[in-house]
Amino acid sequence: MAMKKTGARVATNPTATTRARAGTAKRATTFGAAVIGLLASAVPVEAHTQTGALGNGAEATDYYQVFCSDDGTGAPGSLSVQISDQAPAAAPLVSVQVRNGPDLATSTDPTDADGAASPLIHVNVRAGSVFDVLVDKTGAGSENYVLTFHCVTGPDGTGLHTGTDIVTRQNQ
Repeated sequence: MAMKKTGARVATNPTATTRARAGTAKRATTFGAAVIGLLASAVPVEAHTQTGALGNGAEATDYYQVFCSDDGTGAPGSLSVQISDQAPAAAPLVSVQVRNGPDLATSTDPTDADGAASPLIHVNVRAGSVFDVLVDKTGAGSENYVLTFHCVTGPDGTGLHTGTDIVTRQNQ
């Protein structure tokens, strides 16, 4: 019986064949893990937004309370917040302050209506998981804003997203 050549190599050493298969499997596993890692890191953090408007008076301040809770991903460790000053472009700058117990952080959107938000700030859980959040401005003139916030399980804005709710306490 005559054998046909098919162009495939015939391994004469079974150990070499096993090593070659193991190397291919290892590369495939490494590649698969890399793809899964990239896909996992591409999932956006679940942020929440609250739109608002500050009235014409220089003293106008909106006050919210953000409640962080364990929604199954873990106990809250911190709250991350930023503010975006929206159109119309006006002279006052819009800021956000966040307080939990003795800790207070503030962030200001430096450019009105440019589509970019203020620097992201983080306040750790120190005195329960309720955070006071105030939005104000530097002077007279009506302003619109978008407040972005989310509770996470770790300190300083790290960890997994966890339960996040907001209540309006004052709207000026």
